[in-house]
Amino acid sequence: MTYETLMNTINSYGRAGLVHLGTVTALLNNAFGDWLASQGVSRVDLLTPKYLWVSVQGELKQAQTVPGIELHDRFFVVNRDEVHKNPEAIADALKCYSSEGDGAYVWIVPDGYMAALTPAEQEWEEHGGGYFSHESICISNTADSDTRCLLEVLYEDPALENVSCEFEVPAHRSVHYRLDTLKREDGEPLIAKDAPVSYKITSRDTRVVVQGSRILTSGENSVFASFGTVMAWCPQ
Repeated sequence: MTYETLMNTINSYGRAGLVHLGTVTALLNNAFGDWLASQGVSRVDLLTPKYLWVSVQGELKQAQTVPGIELHDRFFVVNRDEVHKNPEAIADALKCYSSEGDGAYVWIVPDGYMAALTPAEQEWEEHGGGYFSHESICISNTADSDTRCLLEVLYEDPALENVSCEFEVPAHRSVHYRLDTLKREDGEPLIAKDAPVSYKITSRDTRVVVQGSRILTSGENSVFASFGTVMAWCPQ
């Protein structure tokens, strides 16, 4: 997919007699929406037969001249008459904007459960001799800026008080947290064992992608292990 394809499609709509700007805009976003999102564009709007409005998922980080394109914070306007010979100037314009990353600001893992270790497993773990039941949360930040995430633990049992913690995820990095190693201020485990929970992860500054994982061990000497991984659900 290229910006030349996008511009040629607009011309094709015109040659076919489609002149209603709202209809053309809807067709463009239906046809190119997924690809545009991968380029950091939230949507395009044909304002007039001559001007195309491009909404960007990011702030203008450097003001420079791009022939046929007028740059603004979070959007730019394309003069179709001036860029028809060089549609890739749109790609040059996008380089002037920061990236807010992939994914979403809010993620939820509805099914969480950390099994308590047997006495033998606890002893083995203390001596570094095994890989036992636990859960993990992995967060990827593909944006150009750091973000701070809030992890909220939502218990099923009303007798248990919900808990939370915060952590940083640097730009263009990932973080991986063994949830059984998270501690309260008094040094005790943050998350209770043998308690059904849900996890909510909220990113403050950028979009992120979240994955939850679980390993369960059982049987004599913990000879059996099962591993599950699930993409979190985002409400956006």
